[in-house]
Amino acid sequence: MITATLNPLTGTAAASLACERIAPLWPLRNFVAVNPFVGLSRMPFEDANRLMEQGTHRGILMDADYYQEQLGANAPADFSRREEFTRILTVADWLDRAGTSNWASFITDEISKWCSSYYDEAEGLWRMPWRGLPLYEAWKSAAAKDANPEVYGLAGFRHFATALPDSAEAMIEYAMEQLEVEEHLATDFLHRQLMSIFGWSAYAAYHDRQSGTTRDRQDLLAIRLAYDLALRPLASGWSARCPTRGTSEAQYLAQSALEDNYQTTLINALRPAVSTPARKELQAVFCIDVRSEPYRRALEAQSTAIQTIGFAGFFGMAVEFAGSPRCPVLLKPRHRVQTATAAGSLSVEIRKRWKSLTHSAAACFSSVEAGGLWFLFELLWQMLPSGSAQETPAPLHWEIPLAQRADMVQDALRNMSLDASGLAPVVLLCGHGSRSLNNPYSSSLDCGACGGNRGDINARFAAALMNDREVRAELQKRGISIPEDTVFVSGMHITTTNEVVLYDAERLTEAQQRQLKAWLKAASEQCRLPGNPVDWSEVRPEWGLAGNAAFIAAPRSMTRGVNLGGRVFLHDYDPAADLDGSVLKLILNAPAIVASWINLQYYASTVNNQLFGSGNKVLHNVVGGFGVWEGNAGDLRTGLPLQSLHDGTRWVHEPIRLQIYVAANPGQIDTILLESEDIRNLVENQWVRLYAIGDETTWKCRKTGNWTPV
Repeated sequence: MITATLNPLTGTAAASLACERIAPLWPLRNFVAVNPFVGLSRMPFEDANRLMEQGTHRGILMDADYYQEQLGANAPADFSRREEFTRILTVADWLDRAGTSNWASFITDEISKWCSSYYDEAEGLWRMPWRGLPLYEAWKSAAAKDANPEVYGLAGFRHFATALPDSAEAMIEYAMEQLEVEEHLATDFLHRQLMSIFGWSAYAAYHDRQSGTTRDRQDLLAIRLAYDLALRPLASGWSARCPTRGTSEAQYLAQSALEDNYQTTLINALRPAVSTPARKELQAVFCIDVRSEPYRRALEAQSTAIQTIGFAGFFGMAVEFAGSPRCPVLLKPRHRVQTATAAGSLSVEIRKRWKSLTHSAAACFSSVEAGGLWFLFELLWQMLPSGSAQETPAPLHWEIPLAQRADMVQDALRNMSLDASGLAPVVLLCGHGSRSLNNPYSSSLDCGACGGNRGDINARFAAALMNDREVRAELQKRGISIPEDTVFVSGMHITTTNEVVLYDAERLTEAQQRQLKAWLKAASEQCRLPGNPVDWSEVRPEWGLAGNAAFIAAPRSMTRGVNLGGRVFLHDYDPAADLDGSVLKLILNAPAIVASWINLQYYASTVNNQLFGSGNKVLHNVVGGFGVWEGNAGDLRTGLPLQSLHDGTRWVHEPIRLQIYVAANPGQIDTILLESEDIRNLVENQWVRLYAIGDETTWKCRKTGNWTPV
């Protein structure tokens, strides 16, 4: 066995820094819209672009042709003056540059083969016998018996793998010694190694996030280095550096010009805030999701007696249901909610086993053959309209002390900027979900923040708590008076069809039910796109999130009646009711960051779909039950498919960085930025733009404490 002399400057320390640059990739069952640059947020956007050019051989800006097409005569004049930079090469990269080999692709396929077996969730025909070992040790055991590299041209690879160090840390140190990478390039070189298998690196980062370590990323890095080390004798004259030219200054200017154009349009559309003291007949709370904006606008157009409110779609109710967190992944559930059928029932178990059977590699074809008529009926059922806009699901159960239930309702009302005493007779809490068939990424369209879960459980739970007589009595003791005639009902906005399903409308009088359903039906018809049924054969998922561009935290009166084109996350915020700034601090540290994750996922998947997206949806094959390949091999794909971003002719999503507008004064926002590193990094390093909306002036934040009027 080979041993190594530890050198923390070029080995383990550099590996840890490289691993920190990799954002996690959640599995398909609870897909999360992740900012793929979250590990780079401490550096300025331009520096991150250069780092990506070094480590991925492509920057994070659009090509010059795109900017020229979008900006026309206003595009910068010269895109040809490109910056010099050093491209980092693996040994496989260096060999492939001559065009006589394809080692990088071969290595990716080999690593993908073993990682898919190691992480498999009972989808594969063969179970890797070393899954109980750490990833590197499992690979080393498998590689010692696999002749495929030798057939491809790596003579003696099995003996080579057997002789490698036994631990990932020792392997990294040994490889860096043997490859003789310059010390100042060590972190960037290891980053390039991870980016060459970016999908698996991101999935390893997810497992590390669950365990609170960097173990899986370090193991994967050790595996990737092993292949480079095996190739080193073939690469006479190899160097990790390759001088080249990258992004032009004009591309930065053009990107800013696109964002300036949208900034001007949005600021000009905003209206002065006005008070609306009259009690409404209906208050409807929707998720801040951009897909809610057109529906809210359509619903409010039905009557001046309707007010809509934007709030995070879990309604401040961070709960666990059926073993799954129903809240943003940045939070941890504090309580468990269940139904009689949520877990352990026979029907649930049968459905789970049937799905496993029909999706498994071993039985998917035979099960379809055996149950042919059943699958025909299922296909015909999927072609039918969605049916009733009212459902009666199984009741929810929980065991939560009264004081805690009252705390949850009190916090929710305050963070929604709702005055309890002025609540309407009917308050609708409306979560959201999508209906996407034939799509491995369907969970990403339910809620990109909440691990691919819908908001139905949260809405039902919140409505039940707010109707609870004991909770209302406890709130009354605290000076919070909910009107006796106020009834909370729950529903779900189906974003593909703009239908709202009601779960508990029977709580209302018959007259209230008729009126509510009439308003919702009219709003659905007004904002529903023509020819937009749920089509099980459709290759293009819904485009509702495409185009997302801004986040506004302000009174609804500033945006009511304004057509924001379904591009804006709308969070209600009343600065007059937030004298201590605690609600604003929560907004900037939670929903605003979640919105930036969604925005930067769409941005990255557009500017470089080959790396940060998932390519052609038609070619997707599910791997191990947790991810997809594009085709039958290659790297694990991340991000969004082209069909979520492009209509075959043009980009449906305009890649601009999120613009955050807050109805607050700059000084108040500065206080929060100084206390909150995550949002401060995003703002000061230009991953997002931040604005303070005043009565007559809007200010743009350059740095904390440095604001300029726009």
